[in-house]
Amino acid sequence: MNELLNHRAGGGILGIDSIVLCLLATFLLSHVISWVYLRTHRGVSYSGTMARSLIILSLIVALVMLVIGNNIARAFGLFGALALIRFRTPVKDANDTVFLFFSVAVGIAAGTNNIMVGSIGTLIICAIILYLTATGFGNPLSHDGLLRFQLPSSGGPDQDIRTVLKRYCDTFNLLHIREVQDGASVEVSYQVKLVDLQESSQLAEEIGAFAHVSKLSLLMQDTEAAP
Repeated sequence: MNELLNHRAGGGILGIDSIVLCLLATFLLSHVISWVYLRTHRGVSYSGTMARSLIILSLIVALVMLVIGNNIARAFGLFGALALIRFRTPVKDANDTVFLFFSVAVGIAAGTNNIMVGSIGTLIICAIILYLTATGFGNPLSHDGLLRFQLPSSGGPDQDIRTVLKRYCDTFNLLHIREVQDGASVEVSYQVKLVDLQESSQLAEEIGAFAHVSKLSLLMQDTEAAP
């Protein structure tokens, strides 16, 4: 009876202990991947569902690989069945796609009994991801943003606004001043580099508090602040 339950065509007998070990290893490795995803994700596209899905996806892929074994016919059958599933949830961040592929790769490694390969690969890749995030690789201007607001057409940016910018910004540059609302107002845009990214909301609030300032927005690389 045990052989009928655990027989894998072309792959010999698959014991219960092997199945449990495979799924437990997959869970542990995918949990590490999900934890790294939580620690390194930036921006507003984060989803708790995505973090959980990374673990479940690895387990499902590992289970599929256990079922397939070395049976090519079964592999084509499962491929056809899975092709019917259509994922309509858009992936907003390329980083999410990377982690999805990472999760699938770990599931394949564990499901094909290459747990050591999956473990070493997971540790090395996760260490590299943490390093890239900690060093800010690829984001040399992480504190740069765009400050935009409108003023009455009778005057441009005054000294009070520049005083606030000097207090919160390491550097700031006036990009342009253009007329809006048929000349009734002017839109002013600054490129800013904040001393402390956490103070973006305070900067927006102080400048927005001026009576002659309207329609203010502060767009950072990963966040948006407005009074």
